[in-house]
Amino acid sequence: MKLENINIDLDSIKNIESELTLDYLKVIHGKYCISVEQILTMLSSPLVLMSMAMIKVKQDHLPIKSAVKLGFLTKNHPRDPKETAKLLVNFFEDELKKSSKNVVKEAQIESQALYNKSDEIRAVFNNIGLNALVNSWTLFETFIKEIWINTLNAYPKLLGTKIINSKGDIENNGSKMISLNLLSKYDYDISSHLGEVLANKYDFTSVEGIKKSFKDLLNLSDEEIDFFSSTKINQLEICRHIIVHNAAVIDSKYIIRSKRENEEMGQRLLLDIDEVSEMINYSIECVKSVLQLVEIKISKL
Repeated sequence: MKLENINIDLDSIKNIESELTLDYLKVIHGKYCISVEQILTMLSSPLVLMSMAMIKVKQDHLPIKSAVKLGFLTKNHPRDPKETAKLLVNFFEDELKKSSKNVVKEAQIESQALYNKSDEIRAVFNNIGLNALVNSWTLFETFIKEIWINTLNAYPKLLGTKIINSKGDIENNGSKMISLNLLSKYDYDISSHLGEVLANKYDFTSVEGIKKSFKDLLNLSDEEIDFFSSTKINQLEICRHIIVHNAAVIDSKYIIRSKRENEEMGQRLLLDIDEVSEMINYSIECVKSVLQLVEIKISKL
């Protein structure tokens, strides 16, 4: 999994900032963009570290040819010490610029060589890619839930019979009732916390649960929220589950749900960088679509 070939489309979500008029959506949007950038930093870290190491080596070991030039300069320096010092500073700056000009490309070449030669390096890169998938799902799940909670908090009139009659999650044993213990967290005044209280009725850890939560909140048709039906976001969900809960080792439940071909139980999940990019990008697209959908629906209230 060559991490420098990752292609995460952060601009697609950043570019909708001007479309958002609701303050709470703007805040959520800003935090989400920062969080996605953190994933990009993690993915680029091997190349960055290698580039920095190569720059350091170049700084410590200027080429012999440069040393010859330096020797000539010191033997034929100007009479003015200040002018000599200036020439020396300029000399080293020029040499470092020349030596560092292609450092990223050189680091990529060295990275490729190490990747081809070392099973350990390949395993490290694959694990970084898998962790990026896990993190992207965590961001997706967390920020989608935050949008839902804050929308209901800000617009309590969205509370309808679909939300009230929702059976609830496993922790509540499928009950339609809200526990007193939960209400006590808000001193029994939930007028500004309907989102937090009622979010427990939905499963935000699955695509289907998230889809149902927004259908009930905004009274949506399947067509209005069909972006949650994509294989890409569902594949991200099951990949994340197998990585976190089974050390990325494929089991029977994964095989039943996965749309990928040529996978066998007992094998470790292996993804190429294009698949990782595609799943992460689609999770970003889903968050973008939900932000836009909420903005449109709220504007019509």
